[in-house]
Amino acid sequence: MPPSPDTRRVANRILAHEALNLLSEFAHANGGDVLALLVFTGVWTSNTAHLRDSRDRYAGLYDVPPDSQRRPVSEEDLNRLLCIPRDIQDRYVAALIGAGLVERVGGGLVAPAAVFTRPEMLQGANEIYARLVEMMARLRQVGVALGADETDPAAAAQS
Repeated sequence: MPPSPDTRRVANRILAHEALNLLSEFAHANGGDVLALLVFTGVWTSNTAHLRDSRDRYAGLYDVPPDSQRRPVSEEDLNRLLCIPRDIQDRYVAALIGAGLVERVGGGLVAPAAVFTRPEMLQGANEIYARLVEMMARLRQVGVALGADETDPAAAAQS
């Protein structure tokens, strides 16, 4: 069986394009501020990071992890994740708290479960999923073998 072609560059281009488009679309749909979206996303993804490896727990659109399953993220950890100046992050955190999208709980920040049952959030989850499916199809179309072992030294040298 011949080795799979090295498709890492085209996969990177597709992923970068999709990531920017997605950020832009969601920022426009949520007030037009990419940094606000980035800070909010940093909070909620950190809150539920420990749930990512489970295949069936809180997987469905309406199966939102309850507040009891959300782990607060410290503002220091959030800052390390986002790599933006702390004073800018602090302003956005304050605005998100003021809008009821984020709360300070137990020494950290949490995006409460109720936020994710809002119609615009459910619509956003559907849009993200549709974009993911589209991106996966594009990757397959250009020959990306998803889940393939890309540790071939010759392929790595060509990139």
